[in-house]
Amino acid sequence: MDFRVSFQGDRTFIELQGRCDYSLSKKQREALSEAIISQNKLSIDFKRVTKADFVFCAFIYELITDKDAQIIGANTRTNEIFQTLCSSLPKENEENVIHTTLSLKISQWFLIPLGKRIEQFFESFLNFLNFCGMCLWYFFLALLSPRRFKCGSIFYHMNEAGFKALPVALLTAFIVSYAIALQGVLQLEKMGVPLMSVEIVAKLSLREMGPFILAIVVAGRSSSAFSAQIGVMNLTEESDALKTMNLSLFDYLVLPRVLALIIVMPLLVFLADSVSLLAAMLAVEMQTGINFVQYLERFYEYVGINHFLVGMIKAPFFGAAIALVGCFRGLYVKGDTESVGIETTKSVVNALFWVILINAIFSVITTRLDI
Repeated sequence: MDFRVSFQGDRTFIELQGRCDYSLSKKQREALSEAIISQNKLSIDFKRVTKADFVFCAFIYELITDKDAQIIGANTRTNEIFQTLCSSLPKENEENVIHTTLSLKISQWFLIPLGKRIEQFFESFLNFLNFCGMCLWYFFLALLSPRRFKCGSIFYHMNEAGFKALPVALLTAFIVSYAIALQGVLQLEKMGVPLMSVEIVAKLSLREMGPFILAIVVAGRSSSAFSAQIGVMNLTEESDALKTMNLSLFDYLVLPRVLALIIVMPLLVFLADSVSLLAAMLAVEMQTGINFVQYLERFYEYVGINHFLVGMIKAPFFGAAIALVGCFRGLYVKGDTESVGIETTKSVVNALFWVILINAIFSVITTRLDI
């Protein structure tokens, strides 16, 4: 194979001669590549070519994909090869367009929304930490000046968010405790140790089922109520009115709700523990025949006060988390009534998450301390 380069105006003509196929030497390929790459407008003449195979045509096609090039003087077979290459292999700029379009679609559908979600999460988390710090600050100010405590509002929210949630909370605790206790008794009875069901079910009721189930119910009921109440106050500009009168939203809206749940949750947990123990007692008595007197005797013998205290210690933390999340999401409401629904939904989800997280943290700590 040999070639000759000539120029006509701004176009370069490369005339190929001889046999052009896969047998080209490395030196010939490099020389032809250099001649083609160095030109932008060129015509490649196949008139004097005796044979051109698919490999050689693909080699030429790759060199001219980004240039203003034309094939002249080629026979029918060679033209068909170039047409096949042109229809099957995209040019370099087309590949770039395809890759760019695909990258844009991936970014638009996945990466950008994911990045926005992560950014919103961290921004919301930092705002929540700042909100908790502000609550602590106003609580310390109230300790220095007790007149800042709104006792009437605290007692009101203790009743509304706490005691009014008792019926559904206790009923839920009874049903769930009975079902879990029954399953536990069945498994222990198969192992031949039905008496162990008394202390196991009792410890589970005091440490987990009573406090945790109560917190779940209160989180779903009271956290959403706090968010809706404060959110509606934002929409009706009552919050702005308090700010205009130089009154703190934390003193009048946030702190009373937080303190109310911190105070009332241990009382509710005590009642939930009682109901859970009653449900467990009924499950054990119905399945194993152990009467209430035997149950109480074994309960006093094997269940220590520490199991009750673990559940009681969790209660204020559950109450604080539920109230803080509800108030925080309520203050986030702005714009229209749709925002109330969105933030109320978020408050329930966030409150449930924090309740579960706090419960898990306490479980790990008490296990490590062997309490």
